[in-house]
Amino acid sequence: MKNLILTLLVIALFAVAAFYIYDNIRERTHEEKIAEIIHLEDSRDFSAKLISYTQDSVVSIRARAALAVGRIGAKGAGELLYRLVAEDVDDVASVAAFAIGLTGESKYTNPLADLAQTAPSRVAENIVASIGRLADSTSTGIHKELTSFLLHPSPEVRAQACYALFRANARTEATALIDFIEQEKDEEAQLAALYALSRMRVQDAYNTYVSFLADADPFVRSLALRGVGLSDNKGAIHYLTIALNDSDKNVVATAISILAGKEDDTSKKKLAALLPKTKDEKLLVDIINGLFRQNNQTALEDIRYILETNNSPNIISASIKYLAATEQDKAVMKIDSLMRNENRQIRAAAAEAFGIIGSKNNIPRLSILFSDSDPLVRMTAMSQLLDIDSTNLKFYLDQALADSNFVMRSVAIDEITTRKLIAYLPQLRNISMNAANLKSDIRRSLADCAGRFLSDNKNDTNALRILVNASLDKNYIVRKEAIAQYNDILGEDRSDMLRTVQTRFSTSQIEKAIKKYRVNPTATIITSKGQFDLELYFDVAPLTVMNFIDLAEKGFYDNLIFHRVISSFVAQGGDPEGTGWGGPGYMIRCEYSDVPYIRGTVGVATSGKDTGGSQFFIAHTPLPHLDARYTVFGQVIFGMDEVDKLVVGDTIKEILIQEGKQL
Repeated sequence: MKNLILTLLVIALFAVAAFYIYDNIRERTHEEKIAEIIHLEDSRDFSAKLISYTQDSVVSIRARAALAVGRIGAKGAGELLYRLVAEDVDDVASVAAFAIGLTGESKYTNPLADLAQTAPSRVAENIVASIGRLADSTSTGIHKELTSFLLHPSPEVRAQACYALFRANARTEATALIDFIEQEKDEEAQLAALYALSRMRVQDAYNTYVSFLADADPFVRSLALRGVGLSDNKGAIHYLTIALNDSDKNVVATAISILAGKEDDTSKKKLAALLPKTKDEKLLVDIINGLFRQNNQTALEDIRYILETNNSPNIISASIKYLAATEQDKAVMKIDSLMRNENRQIRAAAAEAFGIIGSKNNIPRLSILFSDSDPLVRMTAMSQLLDIDSTNLKFYLDQALADSNFVMRSVAIDEITTRKLIAYLPQLRNISMNAANLKSDIRRSLADCAGRFLSDNKNDTNALRILVNASLDKNYIVRKEAIAQYNDILGEDRSDMLRTVQTRFSTSQIEKAIKKYRVNPTATIITSKGQFDLELYFDVAPLTVMNFIDLAEKGFYDNLIFHRVISSFVAQGGDPEGTGWGGPGYMIRCEYSDVPYIRGTVGVATSGKDTGGSQFFIAHTPLPHLDARYTVFGQVIFGMDEVDKLVVGDTIKEILIQEGKQL
């Protein structure tokens, strides 16, 4: 019997060994290779294995590996990608040209410009875009190079040259852009030039801006308005007034925002005159906030009436802040009546309103709000108290550091950092020694705090200990940020401590998803305002889509609110805290791509590279300045009018996933 068992054991071991050898020498399928590349990317593992895939015989494998190298952005990535741009076939060179722009290695801008002169158009397009991402306002030599691409025969390259000049903040080339837009025939290239001029706030292009005010595209009209609004020309107010009656609400919102930034009597009267006739909640909030910015007292009676006849938390919140600024102490009674309102947004606005008044008489009221059950209210109240009642700074910070909510603790550490309160360092050191089970936001705040104090005194033992703890953190981002502090402040290269990332999805899970989603899945988001449908871009951002589907199917998003809605910009939700600080308890890696942000594009909200989780946003308009800076993982394909209706506080009721089929 013993001999039989021993024989069977030997056979089993032999079988395992044989399978292991076979599995390592057999040719991987295409799906297996792609899955492994994605997993290496997710692990932030710039290893020999990933590099070997950039030399694979299959073009699509080399291209996908090149993208992974750029997304990781590790030391040496630029050199490898530049070689692929210069030497590989167009399909690989084009991807590598995009990917090198993600590395931050600005030394490649001039060599890339040389390559772009003779590269095929689709490769040159990505090269020029990457030069814009790698350059900055000091790169005057490369600015001239970029301007030369305004003469390129390809309209796509010319358009990217305009965007690149904007990203590099090449204001010295404004005249070239003005001349270009007057002669250019391609609409997309014209749009890119107009975008660059308005975003760089070039005032000399006034006549150019005016010429686009009647364009059929609402986004073009909005850009033209932004440009016109830069001028103090009386005609600018005339054009802005006309735009207040535009058929597109995003254009109207843009006009309101620009008028709100002007302090002349005419602008104030025009903005105040909108109040009685505006019924749309988002636009009404924009107007009230604009009047607040202007310190416009002419609308006082209208806003009092609106406040008494409206029950929208957004309108009430904006109105009491306006009253606080306009009436000061006279507004206290009204704010008092709202500070115990059941809606936390209104209570937080009451705290902010007391802060706007700025009177020490309101310290007892703010103290009540500082003890509120909701962290958003506590956080807002604390911010006001630290300014109004600075003599009791220590009390408020001590309370916040002991708070059960991680947001309060993180905000307290950030305040200590900003105010350089060195006496707190021993306490923060103790927190860092026992931080393993704390939220990563707190640990990130501690790492940042250590760096700020070490920039003043590199020998501060408490700050050094906090930084050591952060560099050993289990969270990749905390380690990465701590190691960056070592490099930038202390001049020490500790990159060997970074290690790879602990991932959520295995190679086999990714391979299974690749086979499952040969056609991109879709999602239906049902909200308190209506529903809309997304195509989820698994082919562009597979890990992000897998994470989104996983959370949606677990019911994570059910009953969460849209906590951030900005007219003519984005609607953002997916935060269980409802403050902008929350997430699922882990972070996902960014999957940057060359998919542009157009109206309805869905992106991942982050507080830095690789810090996403559950929060997402939907673009109300094209947002080229977000391209390749935030992961694109979907697009609204039906119901964008429902997205336009969303306001702060609207709820996600449910997200339904339809797998592998288009709606």
